[in-house]
This record gives sequence, structure tokens and C-alpha cells, in this order.
Amino acid sequence: MDVTATATQVRLRIDPTLSGKGMLDGGWWPHSTDPLSELPPLIEALNKQFGLVHRITFNKALWQSTPRRITVAGRAIRLGWYGPSDIHEISVSTEGRFRLDLLVVPPDTSEGSAAAAMAAAASGTNGNHGASLLESEDAGNTEGSTS
Repeated sequence: MDVTATATQVRLRIDPTLSGKGMLDGGWWPHSTDPLSELPPLIEALNKQFGLVHRITFNKALWQSTPRRITVAGRAIRLGWYGPSDIHEISVSTEGRFRLDLLVVPPDTSEGSAAAAMAAAASGTNGNHGASLLESEDAGNTEGSTS
């Protein structure tokens, strides 16, 4: 699922095959580090594609607050702030025990770097965790640049 973004849309890219061969299943580029404003559109998009989200786990270092629950469309979703270990990843669990591991692209990332990182995360063959993937994509986007 590819969604192009405006300020009110979720910026999300998911491996269409979900083959499980890559380290990540896709990438998400939030507009800010406020989970209360960023999570509802993400949850709604994932609910439509994968079934109802019931839990999301994060590394709290990237986010400005750490609520334990968020309500979206009248449903409470549990938030866990102890894992995954990579600051640039989240794990989403849906009803039926489906799990997605997503790259979290920092909000201040340039559009080109964010697009490249999300494409790599959604490729189905990515062998890097979030922070490593962002570093390699950022390096790849600056190597050929000229001033």
C-alpha cells in the first residue's frame, strides 16, 4: 500500500508481497514526534489493510510523550514503550496475530531521503534495521549531490 501525503495524510509504504524475507515490512514517515497526532491516521490506514490494530510498540527515545493507550474510532489501542530496540522502528500487532515491523523515518528528513528509505524498507529484501537503513539511504542520497 502506497499513500502519498499531504499534511493530513499518513505517509506509509508497505511491502506488497509481505514475504517476510526483509528485516522490515515497510516504512512510515510521520509529520511530527507527537504520537497522539501521528498514530490515528497510521492506525486507520493499517486497520483498512490488515485488520484492526490492537497494539503498537515503540522505542520511546524518538517520541515527545509516552501514552499507554490511544483511542481511534472508538477503540482503545495499547501502546508499549519498551521495544523494539531500534529507535527507528515500530511493531504493529493486529487482531488475528498479524505483525508488521515498520521503519520510522524522522519527521525532519528530506523528502528524497524519506522516499528512498521507505522504498528500501518496503522492498521485501531489505537486510537492515531502521537506523542502519536510514544511514545507508542518507549516504546514498548525498554521495551524488553537488553544491
